[in-house]
Amino acid sequence: MITRSKLRAFLRCALTLGRTPREQFKILWALSKNIRARAYWAPYNPERVYKLGTVIGDIYLRDNFGDVTNLYPLFVENAYRVTCLAYPGEILDVGANIGLFARWIHTYNPERRLHCFEPLPSNAAMVHKNCPAAIVNQIGLGRRAGTVTLGVDQHGVMASSIAQPWSLEPIEIQIMKLDTYADEQGIGEVAFLKVDTEGMEVEVLDGAPCVLARTHQIALETHGEARHQTSLDRLRGAGFRIEAEERTGRTGMIWASHHEGDIFEECAAHNFDAKVWEGEQEGVV
Repeated sequence: MITRSKLRAFLRCALTLGRTPREQFKILWALSKNIRARAYWAPYNPERVYKLGTVIGDIYLRDNFGDVTNLYPLFVENAYRVTCLAYPGEILDVGANIGLFARWIHTYNPERRLHCFEPLPSNAAMVHKNCPAAIVNQIGLGRRAGTVTLGVDQHGVMASSIAQPWSLEPIEIQIMKLDTYADEQGIGEVAFLKVDTEGMEVEVLDGAPCVLARTHQIALETHGEARHQTSLDRLRGAGFRIEAEERTGRTGMIWASHHEGDIFEECAAHNFDAKVWEGEQEGVV
């Protein structure tokens, strides 16, 4: 059953992202897929990739239970509290999933080099489609080079080191240290580091002391109280100022920077609708 709050969120998302009534309807229809699937009105077809027109251009989603659920938190709520970056450096998206955040951050910072890390082949292919400008690395990150066994759902939506309420199949993935990658790529300053690795967040931080030392801003998703507290300790130990943190159920978020002042609130204050929509309209005849 759809609640009023969910319906309002769907409508807000469609109206915010769609440029035309047709695009808005297609977005609204896509957002309703999980409800229709639970009611046995529409089966999933995870192999099918479909396109939605939005104010930041075409984005691509798979017909599964997970991809479309990212639209509202990423594009409407600005979950990572970042738009135009305030400090110099490159962008690192660790746990890129299908590249929707990469597309978001590249829209606002098209001149910066953007590195995405996504170990699942099906997800990495989607990153290429959603953000062709990104450097896509089909590899995981950890505290040392080697392999790790993660659980993958039947639709290949995510690879996780933590238990999920649905069945997971084990898969072995290659991992490397972020410091090693940065040395190989000649990465100096990092303007923004985003980490969402489904339970591997502490391992990623442990493999990146040098990168953290020259990172201006970080937004990190945590999983479980212990990982949340350990992540806070690691970031404070690396000299970060914790701008904000929150815990909601099984997950949490940490926003931190090496600078004084509420830098994340300043970045989030940019008006997404006006900025991107005006940019789109400049080319309309």
